[in-house]
Amino acid sequence: MQAKLVNKVVIKRNGRVVDWDSFRIQTAVFKAAINGKYKEKPLHANMIANNVTKVVEKVIAELPFEKIEIETIQNQVIKQLNDFDKDVAHDFLAYKTKQNIEQRH
Repeated sequence: MQAKLVNKVVIKRNGRVVDWDSFRIQTAVFKAAINGKYKEKPLHANMIANNVTKVVEKVIAELPFEKIEIETIQNQVIKQLNDFDKDVAHDFLAYKTKQNIEQRH
């Protein structure tokens, strides 16, 4: 799947443009899961992170444009998480909110 995403770039909240990096999605989902519902189940947290990342990659690869806003990616991650595990979707939103607050300070 990664090969189809080589031509995709991400527009960050601050306007910077960076190369697509699926690992960032996987890491964020894993951190949300491991710091929430799956604190004692890292293998399960990793499985959710891998599955969500694969689906998001597929959806983003099918978009007809090369520049993807970070909000588009985040919304897709939340949508997929809701399909996989609503508790982790909630944990992800809490994690991203905390991360956004920390980045502003």
